[in-house]
Amino acid sequence: MENNSNRYFFRLSFLIIAVLIFLTAFVFLTARFFSLQTYRIILYAIAFILFFAVMLFLTGFIWIKKIITRNEKNSNRKTVKNPFAAKLSFRLFMPFLLAVSDLINYNKDEIRRIYINICNEYIKTGKIKVSPEKMLVILPHCLQNSKCTVRFVEGIDGCTGCNSCGIGAIKELLNKYGIRSRIATGGTAARKIIQDEKPGFVIAVACERDLSSGMLDVQNLPVYGIINERPNGPCRDTFVDINELEKAIAFFSLKENAE
Repeated sequence: MENNSNRYFFRLSFLIIAVLIFLTAFVFLTARFFSLQTYRIILYAIAFILFFAVMLFLTGFIWIKKIITRNEKNSNRKTVKNPFAAKLSFRLFMPFLLAVSDLINYNKDEIRRIYINICNEYIKTGKIKVSPEKMLVILPHCLQNSKCTVRFVEGIDGCTGCNSCGIGAIKELLNKYGIRSRIATGGTAARKIIQDEKPGFVIAVACERDLSSGMLDVQNLPVYGIINERPNGPCRDTFVDINELEKAIAFFSLKENAE
């Protein structure tokens, strides 16, 4: 699936950059045929802006491509530390790419998956280590069995451990590391939880849509995203890889060896 996501990402990126290059050339050549100096200046200015946008997009694309190539080769090399390219990628290139994929309905979840993976890889290079009390795990309500009668108001402490879903195992894991959790009913609820709780680091479990939109909205806070598994369709009886969740907790937690 990851290779498919990469392929869709490259195709859409090449399309956007090619369109921008074409528009730049078209506007520049059109300006040469205008006799009125005012119009020519305006068109040249537009062409310059488009050319500048192409350069910015290329910078962001090349930086992301390096990360994807490294992951495909399973390389242990650290991500190239380039704050300028990182900002271009996360604040300009990828948001624009996500918007275009939404607009033309082009493999939206695959493009979102790339964005989530790139964010995760970049966060891993930051050597972030936080104490358990500063870490927050946000879980989607759909992890709970749809037939369960227990109502979770905030966290999952009320889980009885009936094993009809994965909530019980998650509760044991979080208790093991001493980490709090909150249940979110969607992206808006997750953002409100972050505003209220003010954590230092977030591990969020959700679908591609909610994760990507949440990561875009809280770029000043490190968020590590884990995509849930949806064998029963969206928003119903979903699962999360408990091993992946524990690896993320152990990687970013100061308390690496839980008692």
